[in-house]
Amino acid sequence: MKKWIFITIVIIALVLSGCNLPGSKSVAEIDPDDAMATEIARILTGTPIQIEISPTTAVEEIEPTEQEEALPEPTEPEVIEEPTPAPTDTPTPLATPTLADTDPTLTLGNPTWVDNMKDGDNWDLTTDSFTKVIFEDDFMKLTAFQNDPGWRVSWPAIEDFYLETTLQTPECEANDQFGLMFRVPPGPDADKGYLFGITCDGRYSLRRWDGAVMHFPINWTAHDAIQEGADVVNKIGVMARGANLALYINGQKVNEVTDSNYLSGWFGIHVSGTNVDDLSVWVDQIRYWDEP
Repeated sequence: MKKWIFITIVIIALVLSGCNLPGSKSVAEIDPDDAMATEIARILTGTPIQIEISPTTAVEEIEPTEQEEALPEPTEPEVIEEPTPAPTDTPTPLATPTLADTDPTLTLGNPTWVDNMKDGDNWDLTTDSFTKVIFEDDFMKLTAFQNDPGWRVSWPAIEDFYLETTLQTPECEANDQFGLMFRVPPGPDADKGYLFGITCDGRYSLRRWDGAVMHFPINWTAHDAIQEGADVVNKIGVMARGANLALYINGQKVNEVTDSNYLSGWFGIHVSGTNVDDLSVWVDQIRYWDEP
């Protein structure tokens, strides 16, 4: 085959070299039936020839050297977030209000009974639908779940006494209220007794709960002896001698009334939140003097 191609090319060269010779024929005059002439004419007119391209030899992949090894893709630095301290509603320790000269504790001597709220040994710790109680940071924290008053009481049952408590609320508004409960007839339900309370907007009252109806021996009354607002400290006390009940706020006697419906019983703390959900009162101390 190669030899034939070579002869063909020589013939073409001779033809081309003889184009100017007298009597020579042009390419157009070549007989189309002549296979050789057709082939020569195809070559001269530049008819494209399909050339099969041999496959490219695969290039051997070269493994990178240690210096050429690809570096790992950069990653974002891991951000470690410090845990956010859990919020606490522990009240800020505040100074106890200056007591009035009429404060009974100035003349009563040592109390008969004191609870500084180190633990809950003197209290029922069961959570119910009205309140829950925990002891934390030397406070008793009593939390209300409803707008109606809820309470926790302690023992023993006392008859004539001066009963006092020191308390505050980290958060309260308007007529949110808390205070002392006393002369609660002993029993499994402890669902009667007196409630001496103050509100966050500076009012006090004495109520009597008979298990079904709330009575008001003293209706809600404003008094400047009360420290108003949240996170303030108030001391309230009751002097009970028979049917005579005298009320004290920060050592100042604010009112007195006669009521003989309950003459002895347990004592404790009550709370109810109308404006603040789950209102909590923090009780720093409760104490009493027997038969003052």
